[in-house]
Amino acid sequence: MNWGRDLVQKTIIALGVLAFLAPLTLVGCAQQRQWAKRGLNQAEFDQDAARCKREAAKATYQDPFAYEAGQGQGLERTIAQEKVFEQCMYSKGYRLESSPSGK
Repeated sequence: MNWGRDLVQKTIIALGVLAFLAPLTLVGCAQQRQWAKRGLNQAEFDQDAARCKREAAKATYQDPFAYEAGQGQGLERTIAQEKVFEQCMYSKGYRLESSPSGK
């Protein structure tokens, strides 16, 4: 019976779940922002956003069979994808603005 290792594993899992859930409690308090670009309709925005999402996915792709597979996954990869997505949207002329309703 290796209860010490089990306890450590359960503690790590619990901390991981807590680290994931804690920011979600703040979502309601955060100021909501949206992408805006003058003279653009929803269909054009959807196309641009889809292109930027694809670009972000390609930029952060990692071969699962690479020597260092597993590096840069999870939260790190998500943050990197978000940065690439934002840079792509900015390059297309979009700006992040506060939502009109203030929510």
